[in-house]
Amino acid sequence: MNVPKKIKNLIKKNDEIAYRLKAFTIAFAMIKTKIVSDENEIKSQYKRKLGRDLDLNNPNLYNEKIQWLKLNFRDELLNVCVDKHEVRNYVKTKLPNADQILIPQLGIYNDVNEIDFSQLPKQFILKLTNGSSFNYICFDKKKRGEIKKIKNRFKLWSKLNYYAIGREWAYRDVKNRIVCEELILSAQGNPPEDYRFFCFGGKVKIITVDLESVVDGVKTSDYHRKIYDTDWNAIEATIEYPDKPELFIEKPKLLTEMIEVAERLAEDFPAVRVDFYSFEDKFYFGELTFYHASGYQKISPLDFEEKMGEWLQLS
Repeated sequence: MNVPKKIKNLIKKNDEIAYRLKAFTIAFAMIKTKIVSDENEIKSQYKRKLGRDLDLNNPNLYNEKIQWLKLNFRDELLNVCVDKHEVRNYVKTKLPNADQILIPQLGIYNDVNEIDFSQLPKQFILKLTNGSSFNYICFDKKKRGEIKKIKNRFKLWSKLNYYAIGREWAYRDVKNRIVCEELILSAQGNPPEDYRFFCFGGKVKIITVDLESVVDGVKTSDYHRKIYDTDWNAIEATIEYPDKPELFIEKPKLLTEMIEVAERLAEDFPAVRVDFYSFEDKFYFGELTFYHASGYQKISPLDFEEKMGEWLQLS
């Protein structure tokens, strides 16, 4: 494991430090939006994270085109679909049986002080409607200090504008609210597997699954990622995280249905990642992501990123 990832993992093991550090990073980025233009900041981030100059005039690589979309693709439907509450209405317009794959919602709030915790079950998950990773899984609301901890986090998170960190346009003018959902767990008490369907022009091209991403209940920065085609053949490529060939992931029983639903949800966009949570005989909708990892994850080999770039048509 390299030194930066060791540091990230140490921070993530201290939940309190991790959330405050992320909040500080975004708050600083919000200040930068008043000083540095989106284009200049994106060019700087791209160079720093991927080690190459960004070509916006003739983008060919997948990550280049993601940056182009941030700066040029202005469809208000994106603002709807990054909102973790409003996207549910979009899903319902696309799927006649949407309620079967939507995680039951327990409430939507403008402020954490609106939440009546006495009316919530013992376990639940709270999410900020705008942004990524602003989630809190509550396994026992009666645990000492739990509700105070939740309130402190969402009071801070609600002041942030997620758009600032990567200049992802879709998030810029979305109101911060809080959504509460049922906590969906497997029979073993674990969160379901997360399957990510990368769609281009309304068609699924690849599917990724992360392995060993949670150790002792903590999300780490040192894990493995499998990449498959739509027939569940493993692809010899990496998107940021290394493969682990000896680890086998069984083809989901409902893969055909998941692909069909993903393509219905993706048909209005040039590119989108459709995420599902999958159990053995059921799957749930997770989210729509229009800028995978903000377009800053290293993809190898280069010809695979070029192929992904070919799939993403900008006109």
